[in-house]
Amino acid sequence: MRLGLLSDVHATLPALDAVLTELDRLGVDRIVCLGDIVDLGPQPNEVVARLRERDIPCIRGNHDTLDEGPALPVLAAVEEWTRERLLPEHASWLADLPERRWEVLGDLRVLCVHGSPHGIAEGLLADTPSHRIEQWTDGLEWDVLVAGHTHVAFTRREGHRTLVNVGSAAQPFERALTVPPRVLPYCDFAVLEARPGGPDVRLCRIPQPMEEVRAAYRASGFPHCEQWLRTWD
Repeated sequence: MRLGLLSDVHATLPALDAVLTELDRLGVDRIVCLGDIVDLGPQPNEVVARLRERDIPCIRGNHDTLDEGPALPVLAAVEEWTRERLLPEHASWLADLPERRWEVLGDLRVLCVHGSPHGIAEGLLADTPSHRIEQWTDGLEWDVLVAGHTHVAFTRREGHRTLVNVGSAAQPFERALTVPPRVLPYCDFAVLEARPGGPDVRLCRIPQPMEEVRAAYRASGFPHCEQWLRTWD
């Protein structure tokens, strides 16, 4: 049994389609999206439609609320632009998404969140202290914790359990918590498999179809488009 995991698509259909094509090629049994489906990208309706068309289970990310109220003017303009263009049925679908999801993979209990089990805007990093993990998961029985949000992929053992951040399918960062971030021209995602010895985690990276991505931004009327595209340079 293999589970495909992706996150932080950020309204970028060429990136989502590239990841789904690769997961189909790999023959995963199920796919879960860990949130930040919209905002910061040019195709919010198209991305929601694709996920619904594929019947992919999703959880809600902080950007999916579209009420972040970012301080930076460019981010505020993008959030408003997304809110104005999102179809009402897609906005309702996003609002109804849960903030966590459990998957059973063989004998593994897999807890899927966007940021952390404590909140959708908290980040799971490679150096998140063990005591913080214990606080976040107090009272929960889990074997694998998977998240997105930070746009930086990693996996690490935490005692007999496993932590996974799948990174971003559309805007992976060179490193976490840098402003402004350097965005890499790849699509990050993960494949989780139950093996007799425990979970097997494969962090995956494929080239992002940047010509299609740039064309989508420019055709959409995305605010501050050329400034935004320079984050990939």
